[in-house]
Amino acid sequence: MVRLEEMSREELIEVIRMKDDLIRELREELDAYMVLVEELRDRLGAKGFTIPENGD
Repeated sequence: MVRLEEMSREELIEVIRMKDDLIRELREELDAYMVLVEELRDRLGAKGFTIPENGD
């Protein structure tokens, strides 16, 4: 693993770009799962049931 101090400015910018892309993709996937959960709740009649946000 390369240390940040050893990376050039261009390399650091590329790493940031890659991380931003990954975060964007994960947010899109999460949004899709949230839509799926809402659809399943509607079908199962569990609309009032809440799922804790922190996974508890």
